[in-house]
Amino acid sequence: MADAVRQMLKILGAVWLMSATAAAALLSRDDRAGAGFLWGLALGPIGLIVVWVRRPTWEHRWARARAGAEARRKEQAWREWRGH
Repeated sequence: MADAVRQMLKILGAVWLMSATAAAALLSRDDRAGAGFLWGLALGPIGLIVVWVRRPTWEHRWARARAGAEARRKEQAWREWRGH
């Protein structure tokens, strides 16, 4: 009986770590792999589902890229104004 419990805990631990790794992989595209790993590690397969449902859509990515481009333009204008 104890061997069966140990084997089940090994399998459960492996599933938990795979869930954390998969959740990190899902969010790594958006530079949020650490958050995905923590969701997967804390909640296991449920965390993986949460990450999959809550990952950013292409509209979010596009808005973030556009905001980054705007910030770079402002920084360049500031440098030019200062004479650097």
